[in-house]
Amino acid sequence: MKKIILLCCGIFMSAQAFSQSADFGLTAGYLNLNVSSSYEGFNASVSESGFYLGAFADFKLSSDFSLQPGVNYGKVQDSEGILFIPVLAKYYVGDSAFNLLAGPQASIILEDTGDEINAFGLDVTFGAGFEITEDFQLQARYSLELTNRIGDVEGMPSDVKSRVNSLTIGLGYKF
Repeated sequence: MKKIILLCCGIFMSAQAFSQSADFGLTAGYLNLNVSSSYEGFNASVSESGFYLGAFADFKLSSDFSLQPGVNYGKVQDSEGILFIPVLAKYYVGDSAFNLLAGPQASIILEDTGDEINAFGLDVTFGAGFEITEDFQLQARYSLELTNRIGDVEGMPSDVKSRVNSLTIGLGYKF
């Protein structure tokens, strides 16, 4: 966990050093988690809805490109919560307020998962955003998990796979 926090701090500081300007803000919105599992051709999935709250930075690197790292806390149903740490490239389409987002995201389950479930996951995230005003933005993002959440459990077949994909739709406010 300390390594993840240090990595996030390093990304924030590096982006700030190379950016022309930086904005910081808060975000909140709808969260949908889809947990899918597979074993020997059998697939099952469960989808749950909830909310997320978070903070982000927007480091302007050029007129068309910025880097948007953030940290979001999400909660669905009776879960303890999940922490999302995206580092997204943000590309503005033409001179419009419309933008495209893509990049890696770490996702960390905050409850004790034991050895059966890996608490840490790595996702690839993509989405789109629209800047309503200079201060308010709307974003929709989908994250596909690349890692397997099933841990190394004695007696568990190695081809059991489980992933947590997420959809977020929210409103952000820049200070």
